[in-house]
Amino acid sequence: MARPESQLLPLGDFKPSDEWQTHVNAIFYGIKGPAIHHHFQTYVSRDYRLAHALADEFLNGVQEHGPTDGPIHVQEWGVGNGNLAARFLSRLKSADTDQTFYPRIHYTLCDYSEEILNGVRDNLNLQEHEGRTFLKHVNAETQDDFEPHSVHKIISNEIWDDLATSVLLKNNGMLYEEYLQPLLPRNIPNVTWEEFIDQFTEKNLDALKSNPPFLEQIVWERSFQRTDISDWPQGDVILNHLNRLADETPIPINTGAFQTVERAKQLLAENNLGYTSFDYGMLSDHELNWRGRPYYKLYGGQYTSMVNFPLIAEVAQAVGFADVQLEHQHDFVGRNLTEKVLSALELVQVHPKISRMEPWDADLLMLQTLQALNASYRSPYKGKMDYPPMPGTPKKQRKQIAELAKNLSATGVPDTVAYITASEVADASGRLKKLGYGERDLKAAFDRTTQAIAFGHMTLR
Repeated sequence: MARPESQLLPLGDFKPSDEWQTHVNAIFYGIKGPAIHHHFQTYVSRDYRLAHALADEFLNGVQEHGPTDGPIHVQEWGVGNGNLAARFLSRLKSADTDQTFYPRIHYTLCDYSEEILNGVRDNLNLQEHEGRTFLKHVNAETQDDFEPHSVHKIISNEIWDDLATSVLLKNNGMLYEEYLQPLLPRNIPNVTWEEFIDQFTEKNLDALKSNPPFLEQIVWERSFQRTDISDWPQGDVILNHLNRLADETPIPINTGAFQTVERAKQLLAENNLGYTSFDYGMLSDHELNWRGRPYYKLYGGQYTSMVNFPLIAEVAQAVGFADVQLEHQHDFVGRNLTEKVLSALELVQVHPKISRMEPWDADLLMLQTLQALNASYRSPYKGKMDYPPMPGTPKKQRKQIAELAKNLSATGVPDTVAYITASEVADASGRLKKLGYGERDLKAAFDRTTQAIAFGHMTLR
């Protein structure tokens, strides 16, 4: 009997999760390029406070024990839209009042996607640092384009979650590995199913770009199969890690991140300032054992895995890093600003009615909240936030969203994922209360409770 055209068909066989994850992510970055930023934002996509905190820490470090002469080599692995580098360098330039270090900076932006690098080349803010910045098409996991012990600082932001990640589950002393199979409706126009399968299998980016969007339609089937990790890199470290965790809980094993850690160890110079990574995942064994917590997410077809920070810390120590520091990213930024911080999105999530709002009404609340904050918030950088209405928004709310977005300040909160301080919320408290925020809500917003998934800041030296 013939299959209905709408029925889901496999794009390939069941394979270990890391194989399909890296396959589909290579296609995602290859065909979407800079458009990936329409699907998600990070704390450095438009905001500046994380970059400023990093630049201040870097300047303090390089003053104390950095190279006394010659170029100071900084590398960023996974470059996003270039905003992290632009804001880091702008802060460093202004804070380095004697111009002792900024003129010596050699900042290399490394990414495995040529499409992403093409987008970074168009970043006007980064162009202000011409002569200090260089772009390199390279894979952070396997790169061999740089001399050992030649780099003084390495930075990455939300790349570990995109890199190869296996998933293991322990039960009664036996280990099981997750396998995935991608499926898709057989309704790709202008190409036969067999041709599309060939394009997908071969990662033929030019051909896949000509097809209508399909990544968001992929459905992932899962199974767990008995496995032996005795021959895995860092297998002993992984096994010791798993032995102290609960049974029947999927544990991400970020093998791609392990490779970046090993590569960083090889590249960092003797007088280095470490490898700093920002990402999101589980910060302790407590969160790893949190039953029912997510261990992967999908963004517009991109397949991301939660980061197992404790295991990466153990691997880092195994490969020779003597100093491993891990903290909540909010604490890192808050310490730099000497007060508590949260994101604009997190502020909106404490509104007492947010859980009962339609999506477009939540968008309206976000825009109204931004306007309330913007009465006193001032960014040192100009940039108007885009806020298009989501598909399905009714005409009335669509018009309201467009009007509110049009009136956002060019020096206001730069993004929904941007850091806001406790004092800025306090200054706007009267306006926020008129929007329905309670006084207790605003105070409780900064009293962070333990969450299964959090943003982490890890530095290896």
